[in-house]
Amino acid sequence: MEPVGVDAAAVLVPAPRVGCPVQDLLTTVPDDPGAAAAAVERAASEIVGGPVSVRTDGLTDGPRSVGSGPVGLSWTVECPRVPADRRRLLEQACVWLRLVIERDHAATALDDAAAETAIVTDVVEALLSVHDVDQLLLSIVDRTLGLLDSDICGVLLREGDEVRMRSCVGHRVIDTARLRMRRGQGVAGLVFETGRPAKVDRYVEDRTISRDFVGLAEREQTESALAVPLELPGEFLGVLEVWRRRPSVFSEQDVRRMVTLANFATIALRSARLHDEQVRANTGLEKAHAALKHQVGVLGRSAELQEALLTTVLEGGGLPAVARRVAVHLHCQVGIYDAAGTRLAVHGGDGLPQTLATRSRSGRSLRRAAGLPTAARMQPVYADGDEIGCVCLLPASGGEGSGEEMLDAVAAQVAMACSLTLLRERAASRARREALNEVLWDLLQGPPEHRVAARARAQQMGVTLGSRLRVLHGHLENVEDLAAAHGWDTSRTDRLRRDVVRALRDREDGPRLALVGRRGDLVVAVAESLDAAGARALVHDIVASCRAEAPGLRSSWGVSRPHDDADSLPSAFNEAETALSASHRLGGDNVFLYEELGVVRLLLGSGSDPDLQTFIEDVTGPLVAYDRDNDGSLVRTLRAFFDADCSQRAASEKLFVHHKTLRYRLERIKQLTGLDLSRHDDRMRADVALRLLQLNGDPA
Repeated sequence: MEPVGVDAAAVLVPAPRVGCPVQDLLTTVPDDPGAAAAAVERAASEIVGGPVSVRTDGLTDGPRSVGSGPVGLSWTVECPRVPADRRRLLEQACVWLRLVIERDHAATALDDAAAETAIVTDVVEALLSVHDVDQLLLSIVDRTLGLLDSDICGVLLREGDEVRMRSCVGHRVIDTARLRMRRGQGVAGLVFETGRPAKVDRYVEDRTISRDFVGLAEREQTESALAVPLELPGEFLGVLEVWRRRPSVFSEQDVRRMVTLANFATIALRSARLHDEQVRANTGLEKAHAALKHQVGVLGRSAELQEALLTTVLEGGGLPAVARRVAVHLHCQVGIYDAAGTRLAVHGGDGLPQTLATRSRSGRSLRRAAGLPTAARMQPVYADGDEIGCVCLLPASGGEGSGEEMLDAVAAQVAMACSLTLLRERAASRARREALNEVLWDLLQGPPEHRVAARARAQQMGVTLGSRLRVLHGHLENVEDLAAAHGWDTSRTDRLRRDVVRALRDREDGPRLALVGRRGDLVVAVAESLDAAGARALVHDIVASCRAEAPGLRSSWGVSRPHDDADSLPSAFNEAETALSASHRLGGDNVFLYEELGVVRLLLGSGSDPDLQTFIEDVTGPLVAYDRDNDGSLVRTLRAFFDADCSQRAASEKLFVHHKTLRYRLERIKQLTGLDLSRHDDRMRADVALRLLQLNGDPA
């Protein structure tokens, strides 16, 4: 070939003649570059007079060629030399063909860009339409896998100082789906460390990344990898990474595509998280609304029950009315118990026990001790600062009626209604006790007119005072010491005193106490129809009751003689005081009976004539009466017995009677007075009484 140098930028010359093939070709606008090149070869062959070929390698320097940049024409050396005008025409054909080729390349590039834009748009739309985070991650890896023409794709999200694989497709080894990488480990760790895209073309051989996952790459047959960050301003979310198993190189266009996709994926991920937060917030609001609506319903029913209970209390309904109201309103079983665990009222069924065998501070242990189901609700009842009982609410069997939440809401209200009811009853009972306390002290210490009025008030209040009345006078000796030892305040100390009086007043076994009262640590009671043994047993029982209320509590008691009517209660009270004084001074078993004090009562008494006369009358009265009615000589016999130093033989000789007669008279004296003359105390009592009788001028 004979090359000819041609300037590709030469100015086009006018067409040589009409009908020239090249000139005709230059007036057309072909669509196919290949067809245009073939047409140029044909037209140029006619001008050159031999075969002409189109070259696009830029090698067109010589006498047998022409060209325009990368496009040129060449022909063989056998062809004649082409004149200059025709060479210019051939150069124009090269320019025309170059423009056709460049236009085709531009159109192809536009088509490729449009196709890529369409693909990215489709991917973005798909990503932005997914709101569930897990589903979004799966959609990201699926779309990325296809867009980057890869074999494996995964999303690793940040967890503290690591990124962990959250979604992966295309892997063959399970460890790939469990990947965890720290900063600088592998390609993803390099992105985590630098915050910039990273790629490797030969994963196993590459030395720019750590060797932590080479073994895994070999098992996955990984050749190349590309990873880009998922990040928002100021927040690194994770890494998007793809792997190929075939030898390949990720181009800069691949990097741009993946960065673009990662940016949209980050936005979609953020949107999905916001959507999840919104869904959770909406769900929380719905639950809160439902809970609030439910709570309003519970409060509404609770308010209705509270109003009904207040109406019941104000109308004077007792505990049975309260139990009935609650059971009907809540469709449950209701039991009300006192402090001892005895059932006071029940309604709604027979599932509650008659008694609660064990009391405890917590409702749970009380319920467990009573053998009640966990659905039962136990609520203590308080009045005047004291726990006086409890309320038990048991839902109806079969799941009907009120739930446990409703029972929890109303248990305190029911307990309060019971407390108000009991406080009302206590107020009436307290007023009655205070009135009876005034009656008691008027009967014991009031002037005659007050005693008359007190007896009338007692009768109006249903208290009858029969015969053989005894006054019991007690002293609580160490209440303050117990309070100091246990750290009780004044309220707790006073409660102990009240508990002792209540225990005496409410006692059910044994002789009845007609009246009970208290002033400070002094306790006074009036009992009926008690002999000496019964009185002593009663006091011992009272002492045991006091100790049951407060272990360690000590008390002393004095008991008067029996008196036939209430008018003599002041004398009985004085006797009880004297016996109490003897109990304090002489000790013993904490109780002294006035009639058993003997001479001691003269020493402890007031020294008044009535007390002295009583002592004389107790011993000699029955003897004087017998002698008067039977013309006997028991008083004279007793005096002779003492004058003979208690010798029956000497006394019989002094009286000029047989010793059997004397023995009979002494036995008779014992029967009438209860004195056992073989005992020193009884001898002393009888001797002193006889001498006082003589001093009063009575015969002996």
